[in-house]
Amino acid sequence: MTFLNEAQVEQLKEISTHLRKVRQEKSIRLEEIAAQTKIRPGVLEALEQEQFEELPEPIFLQGLIRRYGDALGLDGNALSYSLITNVVRQNSKNSHKNFENKRNTYIPLVLTYILLLVGASAGLVYTLNPRLTSESLAPEDNNQQSIVSNQ
Repeated sequence: MTFLNEAQVEQLKEISTHLRKVRQEKSIRLEEIAAQTKIRPGVLEALEQEQFEELPEPIFLQGLIRRYGDALGLDGNALSYSLITNVVRQNSKNSHKNFENKRNTYIPLVLTYILLLVGASAGLVYTLNPRLTSESLAPEDNNQQSIVSNQ
């Protein structure tokens, strides 16, 4: 599994060792736990033997640990919460970086859209009312002609 950092892997090792010891102390076979929790025996074996690359993503691992702990009579929520708090902290840092990247690309797009709207509006005004632009130029020409004729 590539989604866990070093602290999470260490925590998962502690949790899996604890679960294995409790299961062995209670003399419960792995197949019984698999039947009770509806978790495949191969996944439970991978957890107990610390083969973490064969385990699902952390969010699914939380449910797996919770059900396994509950089946052994432990507080499964507490076990799973200890692992997931580290996962949430790691993901929140990554999402903050992603938010900064999105905000940086958002600003140039807004400027582009504003310029596009201004250009389209100016073109629309010119196309729909060409007299308006010719009248705004005409008074200047008339003023110049009247000045020339008065001299």
